[in-house]
Amino acid sequence: MKSDFEKFGQSFSSSEDNSYNHQISVIKITALWAFSESAFGGILHALLIPFRGLFISAAAVLFISLIALFSKNSKEILKSTIIVILIKALVSPYTPLAAYLAVGIQGLLGYLLFLPKKFFRISTFILGIIILSFSGIQKIVVLTVLFGNTLWKSINIFINQILNEYLSIGVHPDVNYGYALVALYLLIHTTAGIFIGFYAGILPKKINYYTQQIPKSIFEESKNGIPHRNKKKKRSWLLRPTGIFVLTISVAVIIFSYLSPSINDNAALDILIMLIRAILLTVIWFAFLAPIAKNMFQKFLSGRKSNYTKEIDEIVNMFPLFNKVVAYCWKNSSDKKGLKRIHLFLSTSFYYLLLTK
Repeated sequence: MKSDFEKFGQSFSSSEDNSYNHQISVIKITALWAFSESAFGGILHALLIPFRGLFISAAAVLFISLIALFSKNSKEILKSTIIVILIKALVSPYTPLAAYLAVGIQGLLGYLLFLPKKFFRISTFILGIIILSFSGIQKIVVLTVLFGNTLWKSINIFINQILNEYLSIGVHPDVNYGYALVALYLLIHTTAGIFIGFYAGILPKKINYYTQQIPKSIFEESKNGIPHRNKKKKRSWLLRPTGIFVLTISVAVIIFSYLSPSINDNAALDILIMLIRAILLTVIWFAFLAPIAKNMFQKFLSGRKSNYTKEIDEIVNMFPLFNKVVAYCWKNSSDKKGLKRIHLFLSTSFYYLLLTK
């Protein structure tokens, strides 16, 4: 019996409409993965698209699946992973170490899942669930390490007070809204993983469809391209959306603790201890541990950069063309609004980048 890989490969290569197939190669897919990790996050940020980490992780699932599909050996996934990390370090040198770790884990998972090239759809499905779930878990773990369980207790107190005093909604004593919020966040990521894992399994059919949609004028310059945001100095977590959310909750709970007799008298003190703990851990990490870890990591990468000089130069030279394609796709989606525009922009960007000459 033929494996899923063989069936997909045969149907893909024998299609009469796949005149762009020769444009797809492992090096180009690797370039797109590197572009996604190094630059696409900034584009999503400029467009004010939420859940950017989720979209980038989803893109990683698609690119790893494509590398597995178009490569003869799953070891190509490991090679591509190393190249992506090297380019990420080159283009975005201030990227946190956790981001490099995430890419490494994604590549290793892809390598392991696609070792037996027999069940393409099953492998992509499992890969999507694991990578997207890990993306959600990673954020929760970081917040818990930084702020402790006090953060989730504070969120629970905050929501309880809002529901009880301001919305006159009865609060069930057994419901912990902080943990419910965590569960919802993880559910969103897991659901996205299920969807993207299934979607990755039908990529060959989608590629054949989009080969007919590529416009000839895609590389023409556009004045109405991607909105540009000047690069700013990396902000402290206190000034990021997550930090602002945590501080807002903290201040609200401190105020509630003095105004509401139903709240434990130690709530304000617990919040202050939580914030002091977070600040101390941040200072220790960025002032002492991070520089040491980053120097060790950069030495590790430097020893391997020379092995992939040709691939890195070839990939980096593709980035300006990728930017043009993305700008074209953003302009081309201007007749749509809201979520419809985001969906059209992301889908056309992905396939146009993959299939353009």
